[in-house]
Amino acid sequence: MSQTHYVTTAIVYPNSRIHVGWAWECLGADWLVRSLKLQGKDAFFATGMDEHSLNVQRAAERQGLTPKVYCDQMAEDIQRVLRQMGMSYDRFIRTSDPDHEWVVQQLVKRAFEKGDIYKARYEGHYCESCEAFYTEKDLIEGNCPQHGKPPKWITEENYFFRLSKYQEPLLKLFEEHPEFIQPDYRRAELVNFIKAGLKDFSVSRSTFTWGIPLPFEPQHVVYVWFDALINYLTAAGFEYKLKEPDGARAREFEARWAGAVHIIGKDISRFHCVYWPAMLMSLDLPLPKQVFAHGFITLKGDKMSKSTGVMVTPDEVVAVTGPDPFRYYMLAENRFSEDGNFTWEALLSKANADLANDWGNLVNRSINMARKYFPDEALAMPAPSAAGSASAAASGAAEVRASFEKLPAELADAIRRIDPGAYAAACTARSRVLNLYIDRTKPWALAKAATPESRAELQWVLYTLLEGIRWTATALLPLLPFRMPEVFRQLGIEVPAEKGALSALKWGEKTYRPLEPSPIYPRIELPKTE
Repeated sequence: MSQTHYVTTAIVYPNSRIHVGWAWECLGADWLVRSLKLQGKDAFFATGMDEHSLNVQRAAERQGLTPKVYCDQMAEDIQRVLRQMGMSYDRFIRTSDPDHEWVVQQLVKRAFEKGDIYKARYEGHYCESCEAFYTEKDLIEGNCPQHGKPPKWITEENYFFRLSKYQEPLLKLFEEHPEFIQPDYRRAELVNFIKAGLKDFSVSRSTFTWGIPLPFEPQHVVYVWFDALINYLTAAGFEYKLKEPDGARAREFEARWAGAVHIIGKDISRFHCVYWPAMLMSLDLPLPKQVFAHGFITLKGDKMSKSTGVMVTPDEVVAVTGPDPFRYYMLAENRFSEDGNFTWEALLSKANADLANDWGNLVNRSINMARKYFPDEALAMPAPSAAGSASAAASGAAEVRASFEKLPAELADAIRRIDPGAYAAACTARSRVLNLYIDRTKPWALAKAATPESRAELQWVLYTLLEGIRWTATALLPLLPFRMPEVFRQLGIEVPAEKGALSALKWGEKTYRPLEPSPIYPRIELPKTE
């Protein structure tokens, strides 16, 4: 079975509603999956919800609900918002799913039997918001480095994982596979963290009950990170690998896991690039192919965070702009590998400039001209003799075609680097190429001249415009999945299949009989209440 590109996001805490920061992560993963499929590749996308934590238990208690009932309600809300954004996930995994609980217990037992999980007493700093333990040197002026507030000092008897045992294998991983963590400038921090000396970490808690019981001591529940990270295996179908190692579903899991890419926030890089590989080494399982750590989205300079209350929710934005402008702004305006920003003003400026003006007007006026100047004719690729080779239309068409035939390679490079901003820039550059082509050839003047030569040139111009719009709309499908099908409908052609549309593009293969156009992206204005 050929390798599948298996793309995951971090699974989100349901202790409050999701915000635009996590939505950015989901949008990046969704763009990557859709783009891979557009290239003709197999891809599987998993996201979900991390339920077993003290934070979630307390959120449920505040509402007078059991944790399970509370999580059921939050799962419904989160998936509703993900659908509004157009997330194309194949599995929404919950850590309370029966197959996940079973897989976790099997793997905890395996690590315990290997001697990599042991019981000990712990005293130290614990941040409840992070669900993480910190050493004194990790703290910043006595505060959690992520949440800026003092952690609690706790004393518990827990089970621990022998992370320290895997210090050298982890250093070897980063030396031999520098591509494991991307962007590559995050590697040095992780290597320094490992070289400073790894400490064993807790894999159980006995002070609360909302979690997966340890198979060898049910009074303890599996600590959130050991539980949460295993979700990537469960969502890929690892249950079948354990139950029927030689079966078809087990081979399906193997094909996915061989191409696993975790899209995460930079604040949880240590868990995914140190804890997680060590756990997999202990379990004698292959490592994921890559971890990509994106930056934070800020709101007026502050990191979006549930704990601080600095947040805007995706459905608040979509209610004003619609899903495509929101997706486009988040992916095109911000560099995914670095910190980004959200402002309503920048969103409207970007969406109106690129979608309503450059792209939307291009589609609308090109189709209008095709219908006006060739009302009773289908527009096919003109024969080379249809206009003189020295004409502005024919020579300009060749330049446009050359630009578009470079587009798939540019997009492939952006996909390889997980750079949706570069992908979007390559697409918008083509809409500007077409707008410039209109300005240079002046199709209205060619139509007014009304000579056989000018009409032949006009055919070149309009066909080139419609063909360029088709190529651009195809490339934009992963960014703008809601409205791009309407572009194809107005062109009078079928929407391309999800898989392989980009690799199948050939210049000049379509014949157009456009339909009455309507604005693809009207200008957006903020309600006065904003």
